[in-house]
Amino acid sequence: MNKQLSKKQRINYFLINLLSFASIFLILGLIVFQLVQTSIYQTVDHDLERLADDQKFLQHQLIKNEPSKDSSFELGKFDTPPPNNFQQQVILWSKSGEILNEEELGSRFYDFQNLNLSTADLRKISSVQTKDSNGRSLQFRSITLPVENQNQVAYIQLLVNTDPIKGTVEQFKQILIICMIIFGLLSIALSYFLSKWFMKPILISWKKQQEFVENASHELRTPLTIIQAKLEKLFTKPNHTILEESETIALSLDEVQRLSQLTSDLLLLARSDSNALTLEKEPVKINHFLNTILLPYQELALAEEKAFVIDLGEEQQLFFDKKRIHQLLIILLDNALKYTESGEKITVYSSVKNNEWSIKISDTGIGIAEEKKAAVFERFYRGEESRNRKTGGYGIGLSIAKWIVDEHQGKIELTDTMPKGTTVILRFPVK
Repeated sequence: MNKQLSKKQRINYFLINLLSFASIFLILGLIVFQLVQTSIYQTVDHDLERLADDQKFLQHQLIKNEPSKDSSFELGKFDTPPPNNFQQQVILWSKSGEILNEEELGSRFYDFQNLNLSTADLRKISSVQTKDSNGRSLQFRSITLPVENQNQVAYIQLLVNTDPIKGTVEQFKQILIICMIIFGLLSIALSYFLSKWFMKPILISWKKQQEFVENASHELRTPLTIIQAKLEKLFTKPNHTILEESETIALSLDEVQRLSQLTSDLLLLARSDSNALTLEKEPVKINHFLNTILLPYQELALAEEKAFVIDLGEEQQLFFDKKRIHQLLIILLDNALKYTESGEKITVYSSVKNNEWSIKISDTGIGIAEEKKAAVFERFYRGEESRNRKTGGYGIGLSIAKWIVDEHQGKIELTDTMPKGTTVILRFPVK
């Protein structure tokens, strides 16, 4: 992936993350502000509704305005607590829109001189704005009720001053805006970090893909070059018989066979990367299955003067992909034979204990250095170039083995065989 494309992709991730965080914070801020504002005004509206439903309180306000009534007349306790005279006010209106309880209002009367009677929304709570004698704006929540059977009073209006509430809401709004700005800056930093973090696996994947293509091209080029050279050599000797050029033909066929195997392995790796391969598990008797694979290798080892010991436990039936486990064991047995000299020993051990199938393949060959044990499972890895060329390896066998083990939810481990050599330990869960 070139730098320009990588930068463009990272900018896209940054913008997407930034817009996502900004949208979330904005929506969350609006919801919180709306909930706080609504909850505060709901308390005020609840007080107004409570007073509007208290008939004793309303009757008391009307009686106080009637001078002809006996002042000793008692209505008893109100159904609800009386209003707070500082924040809550009661205005009695005539039909013509004049305030009738001026004395009762006292100095607050001057705050309502510019207030006009509105009968459009009777019995409904609404917001009212007016100006006091000093020209300051006053905010109220109000409910107006019609009054019947009264000589002068036609309407009674209950008001609650909301200036302190408005100040609290404005202060909360400012705090919320500051918090939104802070979170906005944090979202920019977080978006930048996430865009970088999201690009990391993409760049790693791209790098692996690039290395895979380069290594595959290199490995394919070698056998193709050999085959081309051998075929060109045949053209230089057109009169030779097949018998005379049998060695050249045989070498070419060997390279074709290696090329075919390499192509199959590369296809397997490519399909495994795209999750196009699935396991086909079936019940298998493990000892019979292992003997089918191991006995030919035992004969081959004896022909090369190498000891080959097979130690299998009791026969059991397990579920696994027969084809893939067969491929896995072939890879490991091939390596054991390749790197074990004549007169040395190879041991294969199998057992099922504690819900785990364990397979150990040990050899007394050249072994693997401790610092290289983790790297041998990487694709196209070669510890020693000359050794792999001699044995015909391409450095992808153990990566395929690792994939097969992982697909079976198993584990593969490399340890040293004492006094020398390597032991491959396979562990598969038994379900």
